[in-house]
Amino acid sequence: MSRLDVVFLGGRGFHSSYGGVENAIREIALEMSVNGLQLGVCGVLDRNQSSNSRPDNITLVDCPKWVYKHFGQHGVTLYCMLKSLLIWRPRVMVVFASGPNIVVPFLKLFGVYVISSLRAVDSSRDKWGPISRCILKAGEFCAWRFADSFTVNSQEMVELYRGRREDVVFLPNGARAATQGLDETIENLGLKCNGYFLFAARLDPVKRLHLLLQAHADLPSESRLPLVVAGGHSKSQYYLDSLTSLANTQVVFLGHLEQSELAPLVRHCRSFVLPSALEGMSNSLLTAMATGKAILASDIPPNRDVLQDQDALFLYDNVASLRSGLKRLANDPLFAASLGKRLRQRAELNHDWGVTAGTLQELALLYLKPQKNYQRSAQDER
Repeated sequence: MSRLDVVFLGGRGFHSSYGGVENAIREIALEMSVNGLQLGVCGVLDRNQSSNSRPDNITLVDCPKWVYKHFGQHGVTLYCMLKSLLIWRPRVMVVFASGPNIVVPFLKLFGVYVISSLRAVDSSRDKWGPISRCILKAGEFCAWRFADSFTVNSQEMVELYRGRREDVVFLPNGARAATQGLDETIENLGLKCNGYFLFAARLDPVKRLHLLLQAHADLPSESRLPLVVAGGHSKSQYYLDSLTSLANTQVVFLGHLEQSELAPLVRHCRSFVLPSALEGMSNSLLTAMATGKAILASDIPPNRDVLQDQDALFLYDNVASLRSGLKRLANDPLFAASLGKRLRQRAELNHDWGVTAGTLQELALLYLKPQKNYQRSAQDER
């Protein structure tokens, strides 16, 4: 069994569409796979996925589903870390997200070169209890304090951590347009092309769907385009019940969707709406931008850094400002189209997965280069 060069730890698997971490790992691994590296992606075992759906040099470091069921993502992280060390003996491990980074000191004891990647300051989310928040804070501390290379994916986090670690690396997410799936999906759902708002995120209080539902309900009837809600993974039945009570008859809850199901909804919406209180760099936001869709997002630093357009922002946690933005988009399709065009150009200019993967590969090569000769990085190829 050959030794792996780089293993990605912290997500739920190569084929998972759970969230931004999983998407980032998959996109970066695919970009890096063309350069001769032997890669591993950790996650939960999924026997329904064919090996033909990934390159031959990407190995799945799988964890049994019962571990995830009984011990959650922390159990998956620990299991995959030990399996990687004992079987695949990776030279480099890239550890994503706050919680998983708590294992960084342990990896260092085994002589592994560690690149940490924080996607958001997860300990700031208001859904965690005291114990979980302590674990997340410990992971964030280990990420910047002990990793050989420390990366973050927002300028806000660069400024936050620069005082603690001067060599913090900005590693932005890339963006790909939503091209998958069948356009007939829209008609089957009774929706009109360019005739609805789209929210796509976990049903978590930090995503502020309740704020969006309230603003949508307050719109004049002539401006109240249907609101499509694509999201699941809520940990609170109470919160789900409160969302249902806020929704009006023009709100459509679709639950969690795979990328092939979500992509047509992104392509044909009037506007993608992201009212979150906390983000790193949203992959869903970038997908909508790359697809040329108008955006209406909360005016928090990570969203401002990505969008760089005041027309795409509303005042954070302000129902009146959100309602005003929705009304403008509903009543002025030409404005929405113009905004979408500007945002697509910005996504193409600033968010390329090849460049992101190239930066990460250069960090990995600091350790790998003395041992092997590899092709030029994806960043050099561009």
